[in-house]
Amino acid sequence: MNEKIAIIILGYRNSGKSNTFYELFKRKVYSGHKYLSINQDELEVFVKNTSFEETGEKICDEIFIKNTSFEETGRSAVEFFEKNVLPNVILCAVQYKEEGKNTIEYFRKNDYYLYIQWLNPGYNQNEYEDYLGFEDQFSKYGEFYRVSGEEKENRANILKNFLLSKLSKRAS
Repeated sequence: MNEKIAIIILGYRNSGKSNTFYELFKRKVYSGHKYLSINQDELEVFVKNTSFEETGEKICDEIFIKNTSFEETGRSAVEFFEKNVLPNVILCAVQYKEEGKNTIEYFRKNDYYLYIQWLNPGYNQNEYEDYLGFEDQFSKYGEFYRVSGEEKENRANILKNFLLSKLSKRAS
C-alpha cells in the first residue's frame, strides 16, 4: 500500500472498540497472522490480542491491529512503535480522553491518513458534545465519523467499505 492509514476506533472505556474488531473479523481475534476477507479481496493482517507492552515484542508487519488502547496500558505510541518500521495500515483502539489525542497525533505526525470512528454513546439520541475537540483537531487529516456504540455490525461494514475503496485505489 502506498498510503499509510491509521484506522482509529475512538471511545470511552467499554464502549465497544474491541467489539468493532471482533465484528470485522466475525470472531474474536487472537495473536498471530490472520486474513481479513472483504468481498473477493483478502488482507493479511497481524493481530496481537495480548499487549506488546507485556511481551516486549516489536511490530513491523504490513497491517497491524492494536486492540487495547495505549491509554489503557499506560504506554504511548511513541514508546511502542519504532519509527523506521511503522506498518502501512494500523487498526488501533483509542480511549476518548485527553491522552488519546497523543496517540492520534503520533500517527498524524508520521504521515498517516486518519480514519476515525468515534463510538459516541449518545449517538441517535442526545449526541454528546466532543468536549475534548478530537474532531476539530483531526478531521482535516482524513475522515472523522460519529457512530453508534450499539451498532457494531454497521460499524464493521463501514470499515470494510473504507478498506475496499483504499484497495481499489491501490490497484489502479
